[in-house]
Parts: sequence; C-alpha cells; structure tokens
Amino acid sequence: MAIKIVFFHDVLCPFCFVTSRRLRKVVNKFKEEVVVKHKAFMIISSLEDLKAAAPTEEEAKEIFKQEFSIIKRYYPDYDPEKVIGKGKIIWVWSLPPLIACKAAEYQRGDNGYWDYFDKAQEKFFLEGENVNDDNILIQIAEELGLDVEKFKEDFKSKKARMSVFEDEAEAHAMGIRGVPALLVNDYWLIRGVQEETYLESVIEDLLSNGGEPKKVKLKAYWEAT
Repeated sequence: MAIKIVFFHDVLCPFCFVTSRRLRKVVNKFKEEVVVKHKAFMIISSLEDLKAAAPTEEEAKEIFKQEFSIIKRYYPDYDPEKVIGKGKIIWVWSLPPLIACKAAEYQRGDNGYWDYFDKAQEKFFLEGENVNDDNILIQIAEELGLDVEKFKEDFKSKKARMSVFEDEAEAHAMGIRGVPALLVNDYWLIRGVQEETYLESVIEDLLSNGGEPKKVKLKAYWEAT
C-alpha cells in the first residue's frame, strides 16, 4: 500500500520552503510507495490587509525581510538582505502564485504542481522576484516546459481560483491554522518544519505496519491542533 501525504503550503511561506525540499528528498527514497498531494493555504490572504499593516514600501520590505530571515536559520549561508535588496518584493500576497500552481497541476498533476511550487519559491526566496507579477508566473511555466497558452487560460480561470479557496476551507475544517502541515493517510497531522530523519521514520513505520504507526507517535488531525 502507498502512503498518502497531503502537503498544505503557501509559496510565500519560508517554513514551507524548507519543508518542501526536505520532503522531496525523503519521498524520492520511497518512489511509488509514497504519494504526495498538494493543497493551498494562504498566509497573506488579503493585499488590502497587508497594505494596512505596512502602508509604506519600507514597512512592507521590512515585513518580508523578517520572513526571509527565517530561512537563514536552516541555511546559514542564505542572505535575505541581498534578496530583498533587489527591490522587487514590496506588497505581495498569496493568491496569485497559488492559482499558478493549480494551473500547473491541471497539466501535469501533483508532480507538476510541486515542480511549479518549488520553482516559484526559488524565484521568490532566492531570486527576489515578485511572484504576483503575471510575467514572472508565465516565465516559470515556460521554464518548466508547460503549454504556456493553456497555463495562461487556466491561471485566469474561476476553477483554479476556487480550488485554492476550497483547499483552505478543507484545512480550516480540520483545524489547521498554519503551514507547513502534512496530513498523512487522511488521519495523522504533522505540523511545522521536521527533520528528514523524522519524516523518513514516519513513512517507514507506516509502510512496515499496514499504515498504522507503531514506533512513531502521531496525533490525529483533531488532536494535533
């Protein structure tokens, strides 16, 4: 049996940046024994609220500099000042890049979503690009070899937009209030950034015991909040 992991995340989430890379490494070890489903969760759900909290460009940049600095905890060589210093990230919110991830999913399934998600995070956290800019989102689609015309159509579709809100509603219904969050086999919830060794041990435990944890203590999603 395959282990199913639902990964709730946001392109703008620095903790998700770390988790996505760690989870990829672990999942690659198990091949088809682990299936990862991707779902959206907006940490900045309103551009108006962001501008209310940070009315000036300098205040907005400071907010994102603090967020980017989180990555330095995990990657000491990372330089948030250099990335923010490019000046392209000012008022950015979660919805546009998450809709773009959905558009990629419509072409290439969950793997396409994940590839797009990681590339969008690289543009944002490593290259300092504005992932609210349609041109940047289209550029990512081009770099991944997607059908760009179909991507543009899906990106502007009501279907993709509503899918983001549906994911978030699902997360809230389960008591998830922040990301990253990993829902394992639709039952157990793993919150926050975890070490690769822990994620690997969870998967090995479940695979060895018919999908039930025996060695690793896990909490059901209604207990983990």
